[in-house]
Amino acid sequence: MARDAPRFPADLGPGPRSRQGTTRRARAGPSRPEDALARIVLDRCLGVRPGESVTIETWTHALPWARPFVLETRRRGATPTLVVEDEDAFFRSLPLSSARGVPMSPTALVEQSDAYVYLGGPEEFPRLLGLPPNDLEAIVARHDPSWWRAARRIGLRAANLAIAGVTEAAAARYAVDLSAWRQEVVRGSLVDPERLARSAERLLRPLSARHRIDIRHGNGTRLTLASDRRPPLVEDGRVDLADRRAGRVWTQVPTGLVAVPLAPGVAEGVWESNRPVYDRFAEPPISLGARFTFGRGRLLEFSFDRGGESFAAGYARGGRGREIPGALTFGLNPAIVRAPELGEIAEGSVGLLLGDNRPVGGRNRARFSYLTTLAEADVDLDGRPWLVGGRPTGRERA
Repeated sequence: MARDAPRFPADLGPGPRSRQGTTRRARAGPSRPEDALARIVLDRCLGVRPGESVTIETWTHALPWARPFVLETRRRGATPTLVVEDEDAFFRSLPLSSARGVPMSPTALVEQSDAYVYLGGPEEFPRLLGLPPNDLEAIVARHDPSWWRAARRIGLRAANLAIAGVTEAAAARYAVDLSAWRQEVVRGSLVDPERLARSAERLLRPLSARHRIDIRHGNGTRLTLASDRRPPLVEDGRVDLADRRAGRVWTQVPTGLVAVPLAPGVAEGVWESNRPVYDRFAEPPISLGARFTFGRGRLLEFSFDRGGESFAAGYARGGRGREIPGALTFGLNPAIVRAPELGEIAEGSVGLLLGDNRPVGGRNRARFSYLTTLAEADVDLDGRPWLVGGRPTGRERA
């Protein structure tokens, strides 16, 4: 499997550029990526102000990325609290035979925080492979329902940093170049949220009402769906007042997408992805060439060119609602091209979410969800061209 997995080139180069530049900090000159990341997350994503309390929760392997957040928080006149989960102690205390007693992030930390930064783990995640799905979910969730309730109650502003997951163990599992993966994730993390918001606005203008959506691609994709009347979800990297009022306190960094909930009962045709699906806990960890056939609003058949075993296993135990297309996602981030686990945010990508769509504002409460992505697709709204090759067309083009 690893022999056929997509690989990064040794050097991805400087990456995509914009006329405005990647971030405001970029205009001031070069800096360490750790420092630049701390500045943009605390300033542009979370809007940390003097006098606020910021919790930085990290695992031991991500401390080099966490320490600059402590310094930048102090530089901004705010108060940092650094919380470290020691990986060796974690595994020593972990009852592998049961989800009970799994170390969780303390809820008390949320109640004393205005902003929260999370750098996840564990680094040696292969030690968790083979656990029953329920136990694995309890271990990697980290933040339990009481944490989330407290976060929503106080209006927390939180960011989950993907850079913590870019490790030697993960790169080996995906058979990709670690340095190139890290460079791309950093570049994607430094894209200014204002740029992502402008890109989202261009997509949102035509989506003010329910539409028939037709998706086509030369690989055989011919799929008709319909958007729901619920408003699209925008992930631009900022946690603002509107997000918190809607119960959304958490952003991923890097990010950049628009998610459109789909109307139930409308799905006809074939969808075939042309980008890998990465899941570090699946076996195998990379799935290629997902092909879904829909009729009467439901998934009728599925197949994969390679690695579909994890989908089949999850789908078999998914229960009611697993077969319903839940949402379409449209990627906005110009710096993400091929980074594992981030395909849905790559600019020009279209993603199809199957099953549970509550995280994007839908109503399908399935116990199963699966997202596949398609690059350079053509998309029509009510029979009129909207995206060509994954990019806005006509007056909506940037």
